Amino acid sequence: MKSYRLSVLAAVAFAVACGAASNPDVAATAGNQQLPAAKLAEILGQSQAPLEKDVARSIAELWVNYQLVALSAAKGDSLTDPKVMQDALWSNLDNIRVKKFYDNVSKGWNDQAPGSDEQRYNSGEAFAARHILIKLEQGATPEQQTAARSKAMDILRQATPANFASLAARSDEPGAKERGGDLGLFGKGMMVPEFEKCVVALKPGEISKEPCQTSFGFHIIYRSPFADVAEKFAPIAKQRNVAIAESTYLAKLESSNEVKIEASATKKAKEIAKNTLGYRDDNDALATYKGGKLTAARFAEWLAAYPPSSQIRPQLVQAPDTLVEKFVKQIVRNELVLKQADSAKATVDTAEMSNLFLNFKNAVSQTWTSLGVEPAKLADSAKTAGGDKEKVAGAKVEAFFTKLVKNEVPFVDVPYPVARAVQKKYDFNINEAGLDKVLELAKGVRAKSDSSKVPGGAPAPAPDTTKK
Repeated sequence: MKSYRLSVLAAVAFAVACGAASNPDVAATAGNQQLPAAKLAEILGQSQAPLEKDVARSIAELWVNYQLVALSAAKGDSLTDPKVMQDALWSNLDNIRVKKFYDNVSKGWNDQAPGSDEQRYNSGEAFAARHILIKLEQGATPEQQTAARSKAMDILRQATPANFASLAARSDEPGAKERGGDLGLFGKGMMVPEFEKCVVALKPGEISKEPCQTSFGFHIIYRSPFADVAEKFAPIAKQRNVAIAESTYLAKLESSNEVKIEASATKKAKEIAKNTLGYRDDNDALATYKGGKLTAARFAEWLAAYPPSSQIRPQLVQAPDTLVEKFVKQIVRNELVLKQADSAKATVDTAEMSNLFLNFKNAVSQTWTSLGVEPAKLADSAKTAGGDKEKVAGAKVEAFFTKLVKNEVPFVDVPYPVARAVQKKYDFNINEAGLDKVLELAKGVRAKSDSSKVPGGAPAPAPDTTKK
């Protein structure tokens, strides 16, 4: 489990406005505010975004987050109750606990070598080589190919380990002279297949007996001996030691806990990736293990924990089932490591907690300011609006959102801990029937927009909800 991978959006309250939940004319509600399906259809239809329900949902979720943050400002609720902050920051707290646990359990991992560095290098755990390239253009004639190969053979006949670096001055590769043709250390799969095959066929210290042909041309290759790369290989070997030890540890943890992935897990995981909020109360198991299970709701939290910029959710939707199953299994492993950290009594100290709380408070304040809904400003504006700060806050968000979809104001991100806090505290709903109506209406808007565009014109892009 890697640090800074958690931060999350969690289970939330149902909307109290039950009528809005089934009214197809309403796409979403947040507090007393409503997002009409017609308005969202206009936004989506006039954009360049695909007319898909997932896109409509992401825009609706953004609107909900903005309105809930504004509602907290109108109520003067800075979300600073310690229990609220701890719940909102669970991912950050778990990161700290897991890191402390790992720092202890991983002692000595970098020394658990399955052989000496030289043995591992010589066996192909990593490669290092120098090469001299005689470039061959695409579509070269047979005569040009013959000439290039002949030039390569001429250099090859002169090449020895002692003079190879100086001969690299004759390479057609830019910078080869200065580097002596050195390619540094590289692993399997990092070079084009033809080149890698030629390198693997050589023993350390050997020079290729024939020019190696790739799409770039003809290469004379010298596989560097261990003595030339010992200092560079050492840290790589240690990193590899850690990776092997960690993999072994996690595999044993999985085996001892009898992890079982449910047959329906891959299909449901993809469904959850499309709509994490929709599965916030789903206790069906994606996987089971000794003493527990990974529920759909918990999996949804893990997915929401990844920042939008990571593109985890859309990638998971498109991934083959084999990779989706591996991802589900990795989340189970994360849960098991958290259990181990609990058993080891890995805790967050007072200073660490105070720092997280301070950052959270700053995030709330910054989000208020970015949306223009600071409590003091709302109080001033409410003096001329009958004292209704919630109404003023909602109107300010509507004005901001209208400008946002026109790209007239910068995108404002609601950090996941802040979103989690307001979503747990205040009522909201994303209406599936309303989203269906949005798509229906958006098709008409898009058709009208396309038919009325002037030559060279283009519709505005949808608000980018993946920015950070």
